[in-house]
Amino acid sequence: MNNKCSELNEEEQILQIRRTVKQSKMPQESYANQIMERLDRMENRRRREPVQRGSWKKKTLVSMTSAAMLGVLVMGSGFVSPVMADALKNVPWIGNVFEYNADSSLKQASTTGLTTLPNLTVTKDGVTLSIKEVMFDGTRLAFAIERQGIDDDNMISLYPPEGATDENGKLIPTTPIELQNKGYLSIPDIEIEEHSKFFGSFTDYVGKTPDGQNIPNMAMYEITKGLTEKNLPESFDMTVKLNVSGIQEPFEFVVPVKNLAKDSIVLHPNQTQSNGEFSYTVSQVDLTSVTTRLVLDSEGKVPETPEQTGDLSATKMYYDIVDQDGNQVQQNIVGYFHSSPGTKYHEDETYKPFGKTPKSITIKPYTLTVKKDWSVVSNHEGQSIKTYHKDLEMTIPIVQ
Repeated sequence: MNNKCSELNEEEQILQIRRTVKQSKMPQESYANQIMERLDRMENRRRREPVQRGSWKKKTLVSMTSAAMLGVLVMGSGFVSPVMADALKNVPWIGNVFEYNADSSLKQASTTGLTTLPNLTVTKDGVTLSIKEVMFDGTRLAFAIERQGIDDDNMISLYPPEGATDENGKLIPTTPIELQNKGYLSIPDIEIEEHSKFFGSFTDYVGKTPDGQNIPNMAMYEITKGLTEKNLPESFDMTVKLNVSGIQEPFEFVVPVKNLAKDSIVLHPNQTQSNGEFSYTVSQVDLTSVTTRLVLDSEGKVPETPEQTGDLSATKMYYDIVDQDGNQVQQNIVGYFHSSPGTKYHEDETYKPFGKTPKSITIKPYTLTVKKDWSVVSNHEGQSIKTYHKDLEMTIPIVQ
């Protein structure tokens, strides 16, 4: 297949891909139609414009990932012309996006049927946005956004939104939307069950295709805090508004969301552990097949060890979680602060899931050691050295 394809001229390659698409079983008829429409546009452009072979950029053919998702074929830039690569690069993504995410929790959710594929699409002024995949486990909500119609590797807008302020509270000058380069996405506005204030993260690094390339024209938004407190139902509609630079009207979606994670556990232990001036209280623990979540409040001066004096000092307190057998779950994001620790913290942190529901979990508080320049002291393998405080450990039984 690959050797034959490399010997075909451009017109023959188009015909071959048309035959492949027609003979393939598509999850939805619209996918085949969209691929054919893209081939039509590329073919018409080729007929209108003279081809200057030396002027084309050679790009890896990421587009055939969609064909790979169908179990048809994977092709590299060596097997098709750059014209074909540019055209097929914009073929809509077919299948699960999170399956290729670097986050093992999202990957597991995607491959075990804990996500949904709404495939909602809106087009404005030549730009098409689609909601491709959604994951909700009661604690964490993530969704992937695909963009078509813009030939640019960047997806997230660098233009400050209207009304943005600097660290001193002063308004930041903004560029009028009609003067902005078209096609860059701002942080989504989310509304769920009349709630609209959520803490989330936005990135255009969604994962890598099977051939090792970053998935193009795709972004991901994730809400990691404040969902369980809203007492959301198992199924609901989420309104997503996306402002795109250079386009006046926002893109709006009503996205059906469903919690497919079974046997989730939410505990409210309200348990306190203290040592001298420092104490912390665990108010909530969430255990799902996708996420482990820990919510606590701490108060007081962080304890220091004899090794954390002079030019060295202790950071704020961090928290590891292990089960009754000592199996530890990895924290998703550990935030380091380049300043002296405060005396009050509210922590709302997510971790990887346990392989199976534990009988109990133990919270293991620890500090890191930093130098005067706030760099973290590491071991010979480059790993940050943790100083655990055993007298602050807390064991919480898991009651189902």
